[in-house]
Amino acid sequence: MVYLADPTRQSAAGNPFAPQPKKRSRFWSIFLLIMAFLVIGFFVLMAAVYAWFKSSLQPKAVAIKPHSVVQLKVSGELSEYVTSRPLALLGQEGGSNISFLDVLNAIRRAKEDDDIDGLYIRSGGLSMGFAKATELREALLDFKTSKKFIYAYLELGGELDYYFASVADSIFMPGEGMIELNGFAVAQIFWQGTLSKLGVEPFVSQFEEYKSAAESYSSKGFGPYSREELQTLLNERMRSYVDAVALSRGLTPAEVRRHLHRGIYSSDSALAAHFIDGIRAESDVKAMFCPPALRNDRAALRKEKNRIVTLSQYVRSHTQQSAEGLVRDKEIAVVYGSGTMVIGRADGGGPFNEPLLASESFIQDLRRAADEPKVKAIVLRIDSPGGAVLAADAIWAEIQKVKREKPVYASMSDVAASGGYYIAMACDTIIAHPATLTGSIGVISMIPNLSGSLSKIGATCDTIATSPGALFLNPFLKFSEKDKQTFHRIAEPIYKRFVQRVADSRHKTYQQARQVARGRVWSGQSAVQVGLADTLGGLQTALQIAKRRIGVTAQQKVRLRLYPEPRDPLDSLLDLIQDFDAQDQASLETWQKSLSWLAAYSGPVRRQLSYLVTLSYLSSSNRMLFALPYLPLME
Repeated sequence: MVYLADPTRQSAAGNPFAPQPKKRSRFWSIFLLIMAFLVIGFFVLMAAVYAWFKSSLQPKAVAIKPHSVVQLKVSGELSEYVTSRPLALLGQEGGSNISFLDVLNAIRRAKEDDDIDGLYIRSGGLSMGFAKATELREALLDFKTSKKFIYAYLELGGELDYYFASVADSIFMPGEGMIELNGFAVAQIFWQGTLSKLGVEPFVSQFEEYKSAAESYSSKGFGPYSREELQTLLNERMRSYVDAVALSRGLTPAEVRRHLHRGIYSSDSALAAHFIDGIRAESDVKAMFCPPALRNDRAALRKEKNRIVTLSQYVRSHTQQSAEGLVRDKEIAVVYGSGTMVIGRADGGGPFNEPLLASESFIQDLRRAADEPKVKAIVLRIDSPGGAVLAADAIWAEIQKVKREKPVYASMSDVAASGGYYIAMACDTIIAHPATLTGSIGVISMIPNLSGSLSKIGATCDTIATSPGALFLNPFLKFSEKDKQTFHRIAEPIYKRFVQRVADSRHKTYQQARQVARGRVWSGQSAVQVGLADTLGGLQTALQIAKRRIGVTAQQKVRLRLYPEPRDPLDSLLDLIQDFDAQDQASLETWQKSLSWLAAYSGPVRRQLSYLVTLSYLSSSNRMLFALPYLPLME
């Protein structure tokens, strides 16, 4: 069959006037291909650079040589936990990422490590709670049972520094060393006179007489109940301190007390009181690490310097003993709750970046621990003076749910009072250190009245309302007695529920619980005696109790899973940069400028003022607080 050609179709070649088909250019295809290759290559390169940079910042494992000496250079504050320190990469933070648990484990491991000959305590400027200091001291006393040496060198310091060093076989100071050993005291600032000059009159409702959190604003000095309470705590601390030092130094308690009453301030007076063993240069003390026959050999002394291992290096070291006897199918979770209690998430710290116990973040960590299959028991490490009632109540409710799934233990650190005790009593067992400050079972509320301030500047306040209740406790109007009584009736059920929960959890009647409540602060020792805690001990004691509960012997080891989970500093830094927009920067600058005057004060005073600022902020958004009256900085 022959097909006739369509006369309307002609070849473009045969028709010069026909439109020519466009030729597809290969230029754009090649260009797009090259651009895609460059983009992918850029991201691959950036990922490789990030991985290399991150790996280069990771702490390298340290090999411990035979006959090494671990240097415990502990100064400043020792945190309960360290999640991340992003500014440490930029040199903005001193210190290392060493936590309290790291130090405890390092001392315990050094006791069994054949490569470690002894410990060298290089202390000065310690600032931590007495409970943590005592638990560290107990770990050092346990280390001494290994018959390894402990030497201590103090250039300066106070009671805590000497308390930490007093366990050493020998203590030395330089000729011009300074030390302040003169007992314990509490100094508190009261603002009632200042507020009165400004026309501010704080209205305080408290349950009961010992709940004196608002005294800093409503009084010019300690009230009789707070004075009695603090004097009792100071006496207990002084007694335990004197007994411990006397036992370690071979002195009688009466001798130690007499020297502290007179005061020890120099190396000469410390030596005369037999509080130290000699006045030497540090190089001479380090020479004691050598065998006696080699102490005059300069070459041998130079080698001795290489034997000293810092605490952070030893924490990063790996020994074969660390993996022996490990039970791999059972873990214990340690959930940290440190700082003043606030509602919400812990996206930042307080005025000086101190930790905050944020309810949502804590509950999330607690739930993660409960949902982890390998975790068989949970230890809550509590170091909190309390805070917002709603935050404490939310955490309490979550603990009630979790302990139906797994055993939950409360390990009290330096402070577990008011709201801190509120969440502790929800646990199956409460382990308090003898030096813990706990209790403070009560409710406090404070509302500043500004009507006097308006009068001072000639301002007035007029109102229009649909009912008298609409102006209830308006801060610009004088509070009536009826309003004060109404507010007192509102707060009273919160206190009664607190006491009733104490009664239920501690197996007491309401009146028995109220007798040990009333807002009073107890030491851990006294808390066990009055039935507010179950047993005495530190974090290691709590972990041993949890091990027994899950069927692990004392000789076996379990892996600890810490919450909040530790984060890589570089990742934290990148998150910080990503989230730090212009608004955040403006808010931060305003906050820092408003509190810049606090930086002029010493550490203890700064922490006290910072705590008061935090309480003031909380009281502006939380009418009721479960809060310790003040941070009892007995220094």
